[in-house]
Amino acid sequence: MTEKEIYIEIAERFIYSCGENLDKAIDIQEFIGFGTYHAFESIGGAFNTHIGQPVPKGHEKKINTFVLNYRRQTITRIPPERIAALAIILNAMRNKFLYPEDTPLGFKAPKQQISLANARDLTSRVNGVIRALKAAM
Repeated sequence: MTEKEIYIEIAERFIYSCGENLDKAIDIQEFIGFGTYHAFESIGGAFNTHIGQPVPKGHEKKINTFVLNYRRQTITRIPPERIAALAIILNAMRNKFLYPEDTPLGFKAPKQQISLANARDLTSRVNGVIRALKAAM
């Protein structure tokens, strides 16, 4: 498999897992949120390799490179603003899906960071990006 194919497979496997958990209404929305983040990061890696760019190893840098490079592309009809908006949301939430957050009112658990409805929305949006980019690459 090529690097691009591996990244696509990772994205598809993670988004599939998120969808399966949502379909079964399994109350692990923080896992679904993180899986959606990872699927988005992975399709970004696939896109970058597709256009001949290296994939940075740091999470934030990987996402930012995807957004920057996507703005210059013409292979899909997804507006760059949609990709950037998803990147902002997912990048801001990544660590909140994984670790307790210290707030002025006390600690907030990862499961308190996102509802199942919001997880479903993010999963759907990222799945659309994955399908569009896979078809175009």
